[in-house]
Amino acid sequence: MGKEPALRPPRRRSYGQSMTEFALVAPLLFLILLVTIDFGRLVYTYGVITSSARDSARALSLKINQATDCGAYQLAEQTANGFQLKPDQASMVGDSNPNSPGGSLQPSTPPPGQGYIYIWPAVATASPQDQHPGCDGQARLPASAQLKDVSVQIEYTYQPLIPVFQEFTGSFTIKAISVVHTEY
Repeated sequence: MGKEPALRPPRRRSYGQSMTEFALVAPLLFLILLVTIDFGRLVYTYGVITSSARDSARALSLKINQATDCGAYQLAEQTANGFQLKPDQASMVGDSNPNSPGGSLQPSTPPPGQGYIYIWPAVATASPQDQHPGCDGQARLPASAQLKDVSVQIEYTYQPLIPVFQEFTGSFTIKAISVVHTEY
């Protein structure tokens, strides 16, 4: 005779229990996923803004840009990788140092989803500062000047994608300042 089949215990159906557990855990998992994505966007935005400020400050320190801000503005706008940047209205001749602001021409905070480029010391004499002839002016630093540095500050107002996260944090400003020694 043959072997008798092994008896299996009867299966209990637990489909309803699994769906209930998933329904309780899934919103938390999706929230963690969305927060992670938004945090990744924040880190990426900071990296792009910082890199753009650094590249613009380096371009501004070259002797060829001693009497113009156009190249630095255009480079900042090009290297922003899709982030909307434009010159700060206060970035004109006589503006204040962004590291110790004072006076009437100080960096301003942009609206959500936009960024402002602030150059110090600026040579721009008219608005818009990123187009000729508004971005041109007297040479940035005369030979007798004690100051040998230029600075580019980019402020970008970041707004999270997740509505729940927006309510708790609102939008906040990412600020990157790059100071470079000039060649002239």
